[in-house]
Amino acid sequence: MNAISGVSKTRRIVLAPFGRHTRYLFGGYLRHVFTVVSILLAIALTIDLWPQFQIIAARGSGAVSSVWNVARFAALRTPGLIAPLLPFATFVGVLWTEVAHTQSGERMLVWNSGRSPIQCLAPALLLGLILGAADFIMDGYLGPASMDIQMRERLGRDGEALDRSKPAKAAWIALPEGLLRAQIEFGPPPVLRDVAIFKRGADGRVLEVDTAPIATLDPGRSVWHLSNGQYWTGGREQKPAFGSATRQVMQPFKERTVSLSMDPLWLTWYNLVPQYIPLPILARLAASDAVPDAHGQYATRLYVVLAEAVLPAAMALLAASLSMLFLAYGTSAPALIGIIFSGYTAHFAIKAGLILGQNGFMPPILAGFTAPVLLFAATAAVLFVCNRQRRGAGGR
Repeated sequence: MNAISGVSKTRRIVLAPFGRHTRYLFGGYLRHVFTVVSILLAIALTIDLWPQFQIIAARGSGAVSSVWNVARFAALRTPGLIAPLLPFATFVGVLWTEVAHTQSGERMLVWNSGRSPIQCLAPALLLGLILGAADFIMDGYLGPASMDIQMRERLGRDGEALDRSKPAKAAWIALPEGLLRAQIEFGPPPVLRDVAIFKRGADGRVLEVDTAPIATLDPGRSVWHLSNGQYWTGGREQKPAFGSATRQVMQPFKERTVSLSMDPLWLTWYNLVPQYIPLPILARLAASDAVPDAHGQYATRLYVVLAEAVLPAAMALLAASLSMLFLAYGTSAPALIGIIFSGYTAHFAIKAGLILGQNGFMPPILAGFTAPVLLFAATAAVLFVCNRQRRGAGGR
């Protein structure tokens, strides 16, 4: 008897990634997560498609063509709608399976078999890793690719509003050396039209003004060539006077070269929200030192997409561990409501981190990874409590 007790005490606690219990629960997790995702996607697509349904259907020449256009448009919208919801759907799907696991009495059999709480997390971890890879691919690659198709074909409201084939409205851009006003042809390469550049000194006084109908990029030197324009340079007492009938201070030129602290890649993706930018481009913009605006938004978005590779795993582990702690022997309404509220709070924390990071209230890396780290920490704390409690028929 002592020998058996000694063996039991020294038995290592390890994961069983491919055991029968893992395969059984993993199948249940997948079914329920797929059901939750389908419900959420149906609701999201209804809300998204209803205001623009007639616009999409009218692009077809007949009934079959209209149905095909709507179906294709729904498929293009799907990655962008599913990706933000997948972590929360994972939490709900895992919780659903765990509730059924408890109510059927299967959990009691697992406890009486001597399986540790850590070993029971293998199916949740496997599910989270697979769904994390899917979420990362959808949000980082498939979503921007589908939006690129919508913009090129001007499909739907977003596709028409974000059409990159026509120049943007005249914009004012703050640069380290001054101000730029221009219409942007996105390219690539980008082209500036109706250009006005105001360079200033350290004291804020305007030192140079350049205007031109067009400015083209010299990729090899990252400088801009202004054509058939005018320029003005002045001393401390001179001020520019545009179009003065009595004194013309603007000097005409045929060709003039101007250097601007502005990444041309940023101009190509100007006025486009970071979620529609492909991940490799997003990484380059986040690392660039010559992005006049929205640098924090690019970096935050990059870290959020990287964090999405582990967010489903963090949500799945939290749902499974909370179920082992509070739904060990029954499914009381207060415990179930508390677990659902915990999952919604985690979902809210993910969105709050994104908003805080994009608006400069939180460093981008913290905005992206604070929520996953806290979720893993919460799972570890719950497992610590579970391991200190007795499980099985005698620990009830």
